[in-house]
Amino acid sequence: MRVCGFARRRTLTVPSAAWRVDPTIYLRAFVLLARNPQIALPPLLAGVIEIFLSQLFGIGSGGGLLGSINTSIGGLFAQLISSFGLAAAIVVAHGAWRRGRAPFDDAIEQERRRGGDILFAAFGFGFVVYLAGLVGSYIPLVGSLGLPLVAYFFMIYTLPAAAIGGVPGGAAPNASLERARQAPLATLVVTAVYIAAFVFVPTLVVNALTPVLFSNTFLASGIVVSLIVALIKAVVSGYVALVLAKTYDDVSFRPRW
Repeated sequence: MRVCGFARRRTLTVPSAAWRVDPTIYLRAFVLLARNPQIALPPLLAGVIEIFLSQLFGIGSGGGLLGSINTSIGGLFAQLISSFGLAAAIVVAHGAWRRGRAPFDDAIEQERRRGGDILFAAFGFGFVVYLAGLVGSYIPLVGSLGLPLVAYFFMIYTLPAAAIGGVPGGAAPNASLERARQAPLATLVVTAVYIAAFVFVPTLVVNALTPVLFSNTFLASGIVVSLIVALIKAVVSGYVALVLAKTYDDVSFRPRW
């Protein structure tokens, strides 16, 4: 239909890119992870190192101030190592999305080149989430939970920005903030998957395996259980790395309208 010689412009037929989300990402990620299980190797190595640190700082630490300091130091290193492992998995996952396979040697080389930026990004990510939890603890009712969730939402792209986006580590949190504001719906979905994967999935799996683990004296040992949990978290991290890498690519390079 023409009005005054001009075609009427059709509006509201295509949703803004800011509100688009591709649900097939979350299904295709399962297939890519099955074809490229090596994506889970960096988080698995990080999990093993975390177990070692927990044993190292837990033995002979005692209570009181010294015990608190040891626990804090161990927790800080564990957090950084875990984030570094996830960042390495994101690098491998990025290659899997682009080429259908995950060249591990290329990922190691890229991780080596960008190691400093990734470390800064991991520290920034952890610090913002920690600060949100600290401030939220002084807010009644939903503050202790709500503020960290908001922090996760806006900081969710920090590691991908440093690992595959070429963003300097110190600027990665700000880049994540911009991407989250640019694509709120996709960010909300990937944040929900991130939280569910790292909070609920390991808990559900371990609870399901508990009768099996404790029916055998050897399997019931603390280190064996920790290794099994680390393996579960590594697989989960591989999946999260895939959806984070793809979502970051989509929100970074698609048009805003």
